[in-house]
Amino acid sequence: MTGRAVQDALRSWAAGSLLLTAAVELLTRCFDGRFAAASQPWIRVEPNGWTWLDDQDLAASLGALSRGERRVLTVVAALADSTGARRIDLTDVVTGIDRENLDLVLAALAHAAGSHEHAGLEVSDDSRSARLVRLPPLHPWPDSPLDDAPGSAPTVTSRASQAGPLPFGR
Repeated sequence: MTGRAVQDALRSWAAGSLLLTAAVELLTRCFDGRFAAASQPWIRVEPNGWTWLDDQDLAASLGALSRGERRVLTVVAALADSTGARRIDLTDVVTGIDRENLDLVLAALAHAAGSHEHAGLEVSDDSRSARLVRLPPLHPWPDSPLDDAPGSAPTVTSRASQAGPLPFGR
């Protein structure tokens, strides 16, 4: 399974969960995606091709990584935590992440919070009408070099994340 195929399979597995989607996007975008490879012990590829992220194995493997890698992957593990019990030390995590990966972590947190699906009230200049509009993400995902590659698959997103007015509230 190629790196891109693994990443696409992980995105399919995570679709429908803001937390898992944020974790998978962060994993596939950080450090050139090398931690989202099928060769990593926390990436599970079942005989039928079903691919998923084992957050328990990821959390248990963090000690062997560099400090920067550990910090970013700690966020991935926390977002993907199947038990909801994993806590992270934000002081440690955010003080040692380089700018490029901090950008990705901020986008992951904004995505996990659903900021790309938030709505706001837009009132007309004369205050006689109002409508609900979709707000932009608080911190969008930075462009990836793979996003513009010929034949590259888009990130799996929900219909609700598409920009524009909401279908109600005219």
